[in-house]
Amino acid sequence: MKVKHSLLSVTQKALSESFGVDMMVTLSRILIPNYDVYQRTGFPENIPIPSRDAAAQIVRDMAALELFPIFVNLLIKISTEGYMGRRYQIHNLRDIIREMHNSGLVYDQVNNTFVEDVKIAKTPNWGVLRNGSDYVISMLRLDIVGNTELVRKYSKTLIESTYSDLRQIVEMASDRRNGRIWSWEGDGGIIAFYFGNRNKFATLCGIEIVNQLYMYNLKQCRLDSPLKVRIAIHNGACQYTNNPESLKKLEIVKKVTEAEANFTKPNTLTITDSVHLSLPSTLTARFTKNAFDNGTIYYRYEIRTEE
Repeated sequence: MKVKHSLLSVTQKALSESFGVDMMVTLSRILIPNYDVYQRTGFPENIPIPSRDAAAQIVRDMAALELFPIFVNLLIKISTEGYMGRRYQIHNLRDIIREMHNSGLVYDQVNNTFVEDVKIAKTPNWGVLRNGSDYVISMLRLDIVGNTELVRKYSKTLIESTYSDLRQIVEMASDRRNGRIWSWEGDGGIIAFYFGNRNKFATLCGIEIVNQLYMYNLKQCRLDSPLKVRIAIHNGACQYTNNPESLKKLEIVKKVTEAEANFTKPNTLTITDSVHLSLPSTLTARFTKNAFDNGTIYYRYEIRTEE
């Protein structure tokens, strides 16, 4: 997140008018252990730091370390729930939230966090995930079946338009559930879900893609045969990265790719056991259990037509 000067200014003013320097440092150390405002500002330790100088330094550091949305979350929390048994009235908090919105982030009261306003911006990290930090993610992997053969058989123009149609289906299904495309390489990609009921949202996204592709093949596909994809979903902890090569090395990516490549039939959706366990019965009823020789159990969604 790029923090605008107006947001830095109003947050600095809020800190200096709401807290003493000691409390500012206490709050900073919740996010930055051993934070030393004297070291950061260069003030001698025998001279009290003016509140405005301390506030300005803390705000700059939070922005530089990509902690700004989390820091504002903290301010909101202590204004509503208190800290160490004491409630704090934070001046200009409404102005801070308004400036956050102007920067593309809105406060989600359900999840108690800031999320990206898709009307303003849509980035892979929702505007708040930090490189190198760990998060629990639900990940959808999609791959076009027989891509090499299709590219050889059809013209470049036809392949590009067909694959563009597929991507539009994927984007519409993921956007409806606040998913983000983390990787797209022409013949498929990876879509991540983080906020809300991520396993449910990822699964509904996968189901919608299967259903929409079925209708696309019936009515719109310009190839001689139906366009086929394999889709799989897995969830787990991973370290966020915006580097495509580092993304491929994540364990969750390897797992979901294995499920897609080795255990998924064309034009079906496979979900792992950990995803299946968290879903409501209304969703799990749509899946069939599949046990494989190696002891692996997956669950499959597919469109069945009467012969």
